[in-house]
Amino acid sequence: MKKNISKLTEHQITILKENHEIHSIQNDCDLVYEKQIPNTGIALIDGEIELTKKSKTLEKITSGSLLGIHQLINQEPSKVGCKVKKDSKIILLGKSEILDSLKDTKSKLFHLIKDFKKKNEEK
Repeated sequence: MKKNISKLTEHQITILKENHEIHSIQNDCDLVYEKQIPNTGIALIDGEIELTKKSKTLEKITSGSLLGIHQLINQEPSKVGCKVKKDSKIILLGKSEILDSLKDTKSKLFHLIKDFKKKNEEK
């Protein structure tokens, strides 16, 4: 998951907020474990996510980040764990929603994911 993190623009965050439920995290919460295939993509709207390996923090991800899409679509296990920290706000993006949006070029999510994939291909 570490190499597939993208920063979201304010416009992209607005699109996500308009079309998806925002989840407020009340306590630290593990969303993805090492070697687990993610069940959802994660858009971190506000707060912090820790990427962990063997229970040690590798990196802290800040607000406005999108992660887990590549592993979700390609059914790849995550190399790191993902812990959402208390008081964060996230949007969860399901695989079927992402795949459906990739077929609908008029979908706002289509353009968001297309931008995300383009950024990762450039790395």
